[in-house]
Formats: sequence, C-alpha cells, structure tokens
Amino acid sequence: MRRQRSTLRRASRGLSIVELLIGTAIGLFILAGSLSLFANHMASSRRLALETRFNQDLRATLDLITRDLRRGAYWGNALEGTSIAQRNPYAAITVTPTTNPRQILYSYTRDPSENSSLDSNEVFGFRLAGGAIQMCFGGSSESTCNNWQTLSNSDILTISQFSIAPTQTEIDVRAACANTCTDTALAPTCPRIQVRNYTLTLTGTSTSDAALSRTLRSQVRVRNDALLGSCPV
Repeated sequence: MRRQRSTLRRASRGLSIVELLIGTAIGLFILAGSLSLFANHMASSRRLALETRFNQDLRATLDLITRDLRRGAYWGNALEGTSIAQRNPYAAITVTPTTNPRQILYSYTRDPSENSSLDSNEVFGFRLAGGAIQMCFGGSSESTCNNWQTLSNSDILTISQFSIAPTQTEIDVRAACANTCTDTALAPTCPRIQVRNYTLTLTGTSTSDAALSRTLRSQVRVRNDALLGSCPV
C-alpha cells in the first residue's frame, strides 16, 4: 500500500517546468515548419496563377493577330479579279517592320452585298505603342488607320517587341493566258500570283515580375493571294 501511494503521489505531480518548456519548444518548432510550408505553397500557387494568366494573355494576343491577318485581302468578287477591268480593292498589305510604330495594315470586305470599294470600316491592323498591342478598327485608306484600340492587357504584361518579317513568293501563271505573254525581269507584266507570308514575333514581360518574360512566334500565310500583272489582249 505504501509503495502504491508513493507511485500515485509521483504521478499526480504533473509535468515539471523543464518538461513543459521542452514540449512548448517542440510544438513551436513544428508550427513554424508548418507555416513555412504553407507560405511556400501559397507563393508557388500565386506564381503559377500569375504565369498562367500571363501566358494566356500573351498567347491570346498573338492568336488574334494571326487569325485576323489570315483574312487580309478577302474580296467577295474574287473571281472577277482575273479580268483586266477589275482588281481586288483589298489586295494591298502595308508593313512597317523596323521603324516605330511597328505595324501592319490590311483590309478585307465586310459588305453584306459586295460593293468592290474600300470602306472606312474595312481597314484593320496591329501595332506596338506604349508597351501594348493596339488593333485598328477603321481607316481612310489602306495605309492609314483612324481608330486604334488597345488589345493587350497592360495591367498584366508589357509588350517589348513586335516584329513583322514579310516573305513574298511569286508564281508565274502566264501559261493560262490565251495570247503569249512576254516580259522582262525589270518590268514584269505577265500574270503571276503573289503568295504572302509573315513571321510575327511577340515578346512580353510581366508587370508583376520582371523576371517573367516570354517570346512567341507565329507564321502566317494570307489566304487570299494577290494577282499581279495581266494577260495581253
């Protein structure tokens, strides 16, 4: 009985101050580790979300340029363009590849009923201005835009480069002429098809993290080839 009472007395004393301090220190150490892991996880999630939104905005901007540029030179009366009397009024594509503002202007028909005339709402294009990509929504001519609107989101990314590298290939189609067509290299007059390709390069930097930068490239072929020259009468 005496031995049992002594054991019960020692058990009822609880933890000593040293044991309590050691337990508290271990608990704080585990809590600090858990908070550190949580903070790292939140930082990684935030950076991943930032990169995802940045990449989406940059890709969406380049995709829109690519898709719209493909429509350049579309004309509802394209078959009539094979005659001498009428030419495609939307055929011209104006590129400023090296000087500021770097831009490309083009046009295509939006007429419900084709009028074969370049209207002010049928001029489109893209340019780099103020660290953002701007899109043209109307102009007075094939090389003039009167209405520029910002396309890329300046709160998310800053566009530092927008380059346009045109490549043109001409295909000789004089064999289709009823009469023999001859010309010279200095003054080509026989009919030929001009295939137009453009290499677009877009570089953007995150406004929240300067270390986050991406460069995207796209190869665009204008689907409406230009018809140059004509068959002799």
